[in-house]
Amino acid sequence: MKKLSLALILIIVCSVESFSVANQYTIDLARAFSKDLFDANGVPYLSPMVETVNATSNARFFNQAYIPTKVDKPYFKFGIHMMTGFVDNSKKSYHPTLPNEKFDINVITSGKYGTVDIINQKVNIKDTAGLISYLFKNILYDGLQQNKFNIPNEASTILGGDTTQLHLDNQAIQDLVKQHPIYGFLPKALQDTLLNALKDVPGFYTLPAGGNMSTIFAGVPQLEIGSFFGTEALIRFIPEVDLGKYIGKFSFWGIGLKHSISQYFYEEQTAVENPENPWERSNPAPFDLSVQAAYQRTNLKNKVGVTNSNLEAHANILNFNINASKSIPDWFDIYAGLSYDIINIEADFTYYLPVETQAHLGLLRRVPKDPSNPNSEYIVLGPEPPEYPGDTEPQTTTVSLEDKSLKFAFGISKKIGPIAVFIDYGFSKFNILSGGIEYRF
Repeated sequence: MKKLSLALILIIVCSVESFSVANQYTIDLARAFSKDLFDANGVPYLSPMVETVNATSNARFFNQAYIPTKVDKPYFKFGIHMMTGFVDNSKKSYHPTLPNEKFDINVITSGKYGTVDIINQKVNIKDTAGLISYLFKNILYDGLQQNKFNIPNEASTILGGDTTQLHLDNQAIQDLVKQHPIYGFLPKALQDTLLNALKDVPGFYTLPAGGNMSTIFAGVPQLEIGSFFGTEALIRFIPEVDLGKYIGKFSFWGIGLKHSISQYFYEEQTAVENPENPWERSNPAPFDLSVQAAYQRTNLKNKVGVTNSNLEAHANILNFNINASKSIPDWFDIYAGLSYDIINIEADFTYYLPVETQAHLGLLRRVPKDPSNPNSEYIVLGPEPPEYPGDTEPQTTTVSLEDKSLKFAFGISKKIGPIAVFIDYGFSKFNILSGGIEYRF
């Protein structure tokens, strides 16, 4: 029994993959390349979700154009407004890019990485890690030109589906580095350092998956106050709410003003027939017309992927619209509007090396799923300092986005006493179905 127990212990101990931590230059190169990879692909990966969430929340501002011009006392309209944005399939994928840079002798001789005198063959490198990172991008450029690296045509955005991998042929990297124009001028010790740093470069990098989402949902309480010379004020606000794994925690607030244009053309709107219900008119105008301006500030926070990378995005949104409505007495109102939206987004992303890359570099521990079979599929275990510290130096990237769009919406509204219900559909880059219920007092 003791022999059997000892044997099992040996199997378990030996089944833990013996994988030493890669040399520091390889780890530094992996971090630099991971940042370059995200900088090249982060905007197309993240922007569809950030834009869609903000565009969806930037809707449902009006359901009628009529604004009483004179009232005996202020009135209020409190409503719950719901918006559903539809994600177009084109927003679920993008064309991934492999970071690369064509070799430029001026970069080498500029002193950026140290002194390199090719003519006299004098080299004094002060930034070895930076030089290796630059040469690696040169190698990737040459490899792409020679079709040695196969880059997939599509990868998933955060709204798309599965992960995508970029595969790098390590043997091709070794061959290309020796063909690099500067390689032969480097001292033997630096050549060895470069080769050692590149030989353990991971053979693939994983681009993150998405949530395979087709719709984005938002709901917001809204209060409108009127009327002052045919002008209404609007306030909307939601505290931070969790919208799920792939969207995260979302909050926003907004303010706006709407002003009646039709009051200047139809004199009957200057009189209120029923002070208790200023929206009731015995002689409504042929149609009503208003203009509106609104400002919103949104905040989005999320943790993405297995490594819990952090995303925090802020958006400033301006909406200018002109809306019209037609009252059909005893039936309903029909309304339509044309909006111009300006969305400015600042997104900060703090991220770590993918777990597969950390495991390859020896920063995380890999063990087989079946301890009795060392050849079984491996799983990655979390950091266990000091032997497996994980990635302790996260990268940070700031992504700035600006989006401008026109949106046309039309809908119907039904008043039932002090209650109004409404539904409309908006056409833009992201089609939006919205509706709600409103209490007027």
